[in-house]
Amino acid sequence: MGSLSNLLVNPNSSYILGLWGADKYERTSSIGLSNTDLNLIRRFAEYLLSRFPKDRLRLRIYNGEVPKMFECLRSSCCRSSKNKLPAYHIYVNSRPLLREFRTALACRNLLVKTALDAYLAGRFDGDGSISAYRKYCRIVYGNCDDLVKDRLLLSDLKTSVYKYHKAGTYCLYFSEVTLDRFLERIKPYSLSNKLQ
Repeated sequence: MGSLSNLLVNPNSSYILGLWGADKYERTSSIGLSNTDLNLIRRFAEYLLSRFPKDRLRLRIYNGEVPKMFECLRSSCCRSSKNKLPAYHIYVNSRPLLREFRTALACRNLLVKTALDAYLAGRFDGDGSISAYRKYCRIVYGNCDDLVKDRLLLSDLKTSVYKYHKAGTYCLYFSEVTLDRFLERIKPYSLSNKLQ
């Protein structure tokens, strides 16, 4: 990889990379985001619109209506028995962009400091949670390899790992000891109301 991708140096783009890492949608030539949080879908759509004309974007809504903010996009509504809440799926067909995201995610160890914190904020917003009394927080991963790569990025913070066998997921936990430090790092970049 010649010069560093904007996804690894620009905090706004790095946030999108983290969000995509958490809730990615990818096919042979499509890249997008799936989530129930309209704020996260809107933020990902803004990023895509900074790179593509709006007629290239697609929005699929499961068990819901087209939100007013997305009426200008080509969209379709579907029924799904899997989702209790409305779910949104925003994507664009672009092999070059998909390749760029895959490469940047594989090279996340090259993230510059501010971009790293923004990337972690995206991961947290996509798949993170905080306990009721702020005793710990966690980020959920679908595979161990992703968790291990992100944990290496956090070598200055004490973390622990737990595997949920039935769910087939892995969790990266931040204990009370390091919770505040982690949250302070991601707070300037996070869109999540979980931090309030």
